[in-house]
Amino acid sequence: MTSSFNDPTARPAVRPTMRRMPAMFGATSGPRQAPDTSVQYDPASSPLRLSAYARFHTDAQAIARFLPPRFTLRGEALVAFEFSYLSEIDWLAGRGYNMLSVRVPVLFDSPERAIDGWFQPVIWENMTEPILSGREELGWNKIFAELPPPRRLGERHIFDAEWQGFRFMRLTLSGLTPLEPALGAGEPVFHHKYIPATEAWGQADVDYITMTPPGASMSRVLTHQNAQATLHMSSPQWEDMPTQHHIVQALAELPLGALHSAGLYTTRGGKDLSDQLRFS
Repeated sequence: MTSSFNDPTARPAVRPTMRRMPAMFGATSGPRQAPDTSVQYDPASSPLRLSAYARFHTDAQAIARFLPPRFTLRGEALVAFEFSYLSEIDWLAGRGYNMLSVRVPVLFDSPERAIDGWFQPVIWENMTEPILSGREELGWNKIFAELPPPRRLGERHIFDAEWQGFRFMRLTLSGLTPLEPALGAGEPVFHHKYIPATEAWGQADVDYITMTPPGASMSRVLTHQNAQATLHMSSPQWEDMPTQHHIVQALAELPLGALHSAGLYTTRGGKDLSDQLRFS
C-alpha cells in the first residue's frame, strides 16, 4: 500500500492499459478507461446523482458478524442504507444505472496505522458493466438487483429494491426540509475482495481488503434535504432469491433501532476511483 492514500504523486502518471475477460479482445472501456486510451473523462460533469440515505442504530454484536478480520466497530453501532440513481455518465455514453449500498462504521487495523472509515459488505446495482468493473478492478462487493426509479406519493419518497419481482427492501423518506448543500469530505470505504480459485474448490485466488480513499473527487453538492425515514426489509426464502436469500436474510435479521439520520441529496461530478488501494 502507498504510504499516504491522500498523496496523488504516489501513483503513476501514465496508467497502463487495462483488460477484463474476455481479455483476448484487448483493452476494455469502462469508468477508468475510455475507448481512446489517451482520453480521460471529465470528472467535474459526470455523473449526475440523486441519493437517498438512512442510518439506523443497531445491535453491536449483530452487526459485527458482517466484518472481516482486522475490523472493529467504530463509535455507535450503526447501519447505513443508501439508494443512488446515476445519470449522464460519460463512460456509458450518457446512460445511467442505479445502486443500493449497505455500510457499517469501522476501524481498520492496517499495517501502518488504524484507519477510521466504513465497511461496505454488499452493494446492489442494476447493470452488468459497472458490476463487473467494480468487482474485478476495485474489489467492491457488487451483485445484481432491480432498482426501479424512485416514486413520489404526496410528501413521501419511495425507493425499492427487487430481484425477479420479489421486493426485498423499501426505504421511505418524508418530512423533507432543506439543508445547506454540503456533505463534507467523506471517509474511506473498505471492501473485501474475494475471487475463488478454479479447480481448487473452496480456496481463493484473491482474498484481501481494498479501500476507496476520500478526496480527489470533483463532486459538488447541488441540493441536500434532511428527512424522516422508515425502512422495511423482507426475509426471503430460497425460492424467492435463490442466490441472494442468505444475504438479505442476514440484513433483515438486524435489529433496527432509532433513526440516526436520513436525507436526500443531489450531486454532479465525482472521480473514476483509480485511486483505489489494496491491503495484503
